[in-house]
Amino acid sequence: MWLLRTSTAELTHFDSPYDVRGGYTILSHVWQEHEQSFKDVQALQSKLATAGLKRLLRARVSAKIRECCVLAKMHGYDWLWIDTCCIDRSSSAELSEAVNSMYEWYALAQVCYAYLQDVPSAEDPHAPDSAFRRSKWFTRSWTLQELIAPRCVVFLAQDWTLIGTKASLAPLLQDITGIDTDILTFRQELGNVSVARRMSWASCRNATRIEDEAYSLMGIFGVHMPTIYGEGRRAFRRLQEEILKRTSDQTLFAWGNVLPIRIAPFRERMSYGSYHPDNHMFAPSPAAFYRSASMVPVPMEVAVENALQALGIKQPLPTSLQNSHATHVHQAAEGSCGIPLADFTVTTHGIRSTLLIIESAEGESSIAIAVLACKDASTGSFVGLLVRRRLDRQAKLQHPRYHIGLTLCGGLEWMRLRYRLSHVEWARHALSFNTSGITVRWQQLYISHRPPSRSPFSRPQVDTMFRFYFPRWLEVELRRQGFIPDTKLPASRTEGPRFTRNGAIETYTFTHQRMRDAFRIHVGYCGGAPWATAMFVVGIGQRGRGGMRTTVSDKMAMQRPPTMLPAAEAFTHESITRVCECGPEDLRLWPNGSRVFGDSRRNVQLTFTRANSTSTHILDVRVGGSVYQRSAGHTTRRLFHSVALPISRLLL
Repeated sequence: MWLLRTSTAELTHFDSPYDVRGGYTILSHVWQEHEQSFKDVQALQSKLATAGLKRLLRARVSAKIRECCVLAKMHGYDWLWIDTCCIDRSSSAELSEAVNSMYEWYALAQVCYAYLQDVPSAEDPHAPDSAFRRSKWFTRSWTLQELIAPRCVVFLAQDWTLIGTKASLAPLLQDITGIDTDILTFRQELGNVSVARRMSWASCRNATRIEDEAYSLMGIFGVHMPTIYGEGRRAFRRLQEEILKRTSDQTLFAWGNVLPIRIAPFRERMSYGSYHPDNHMFAPSPAAFYRSASMVPVPMEVAVENALQALGIKQPLPTSLQNSHATHVHQAAEGSCGIPLADFTVTTHGIRSTLLIIESAEGESSIAIAVLACKDASTGSFVGLLVRRRLDRQAKLQHPRYHIGLTLCGGLEWMRLRYRLSHVEWARHALSFNTSGITVRWQQLYISHRPPSRSPFSRPQVDTMFRFYFPRWLEVELRRQGFIPDTKLPASRTEGPRFTRNGAIETYTFTHQRMRDAFRIHVGYCGGAPWATAMFVVGIGQRGRGGMRTTVSDKMAMQRPPTMLPAAEAFTHESITRVCECGPEDLRLWPNGSRVFGDSRRNVQLTFTRANSTSTHILDVRVGGSVYQRSAGHTTRRLFHSVALPISRLLL
């Protein structure tokens, strides 16, 4: 690690924080727009050393570095660490080491100076609307560990005067951050706090880089992992995977909304979307734990005993997992109680585990409650995951796959509410159909832990809507070739025409400025499928005996819109020609979404590219052929002569 000598602000390297004699101080602050970096201080140090003015280094560094050095020296410390200038960020290895070691560096510091640049000195920090309470320092991701890790934290106002210490302000800090005073004052071990509660401390904090939302929590959970800036939200998922390897605390999964008591999903309108961010075991960000501060872990045997009592089962469950026979609430099960070890393994199909599953005894219900070894301390209720068995063709696997959560739909769009947890005590009512019972069994299962990397397999269906638009740059390029459109081209999804009924046609004509040529594009919708065609019109404006006449190129028969057929309900690749008789104009028959119309003299290529996961496409138009190549060459020669002639006259 690099440290600043407080008397001179020189950078000095140490192999370990344990090698620093007399210890060191450390600064916690919020980065401003312009901060001096490691390279800046090194360059200034080298420049002054060359000029023999090394003694002036501390006076030439930024005001923040200088004032912190002065304060630390005044307090009797020779060394200081500041993250802005003591990490060489040009080295990915050094940056990764610093991020993984930062919690330890703050924990080993003699004192941590928390500099609050937005807090004036002349105010009471305990006031209800004080600048101290509203300081940006309490909203940043990295300052969470910088508050928890050091034994001594000294809060400083914007003029570097003392506000108070972590110990003296502990009740106020708990009120602001939600962190228990026992944690702030080291009367309780951090590892004894539930995972969900520790996550909740970071739920309202933010970072400049998304990845830092995860990296700033590594020390708080005692994990280490490579830092990969650019991976985005995957960093937080990797953090949760590392936490899962080191703890059996199932509150890691206890985030999101809890299904309210007296609500029965089967009696409500439900939505089963598979791509909601709450569908998975791992949370998308720390913000998901905002309401999870009261979740605490309990022994699995306690959670199971509570579930059996709530469901009226007086006998223990059977131990056999091979048969996984359902145990009805109104029946007594025989055998001795055997609780499987709560083990969670991350696989390519999801998290594999054996959980106590509660579900309806009637019909092929897809909703169940997976009992978790945790409870809500604020209500005393035990909670479980509200899981949904996948109903696709993989549902018949030996170990079923589940998603988490469901959406209850109200009468209006804003009334859609998402739930992923349920009270175990309310399972009988929440999962039952009228008077039907429920079943309880141990089940080995796979639960989705992350969004899929690709869309699941789905059978081809007829698009009920088709929309297209032209790229914004296309009109400019066509004009450079001499073709002018007869109307403004739609250049965005909102401007593009929308086809929802058979017989709809859009036509665009492009006329050449110099040649008596034009080409026309037809795009339409028939038989539940889009089609497109193009044609050339040659000799526009030529006078004949009959007046103005238009001829069509001999080798290019005019492409007319196909016969409209009624839309079909479904199709497969083998039955495309049966569903729609549009012939080669049917876009589904175009290789790679592209087709060339015309011959070697004049041709136009149409290419449709899917813009997103919807039925919106981007239409690219390429014009070619020997006629237009000669025209382009003639234009170039004419331009050359128009420029060369004046130059030759000047030379003469």
